[in-house]
Amino acid sequence: MTDLHQKIIDLEAEIDALSDSAEQCRKSMVVAKVATGGGILLFAAALLGVVRSDAILLVVGIAATLAGTVFYGSSRSSFEKITEKVRAYEARRAEMIDRMDLRTVQDR
Repeated sequence: MTDLHQKIIDLEAEIDALSDSAEQCRKSMVVAKVATGGGILLFAAALLGVVRSDAILLVVGIAATLAGTVFYGSSRSSFEKITEKVRAYEARRAEMIDRMDLRTVQDR
């Protein structure tokens, strides 16, 4: 029983670590959206003449848009893989707990 108990503890630690990684992916996705939006705004402002049209501004706007898009896609893909792994670990943990033959405490 202690071996099963230790495996459950190890799974819970792994679930916590994966949850932290998923949270980091969520934060990265927000940063990527901001970079994409900022790049689009900078590019549009340079094209419309709101800011002095300069080749460097156009390139920076395009680069920020592309980098933000790629970074968002990568973070989202990682987030989905981590979430899938967490669900599998939680299912395995629930299965282990069910096998432990736990008894409920009755009121006296």
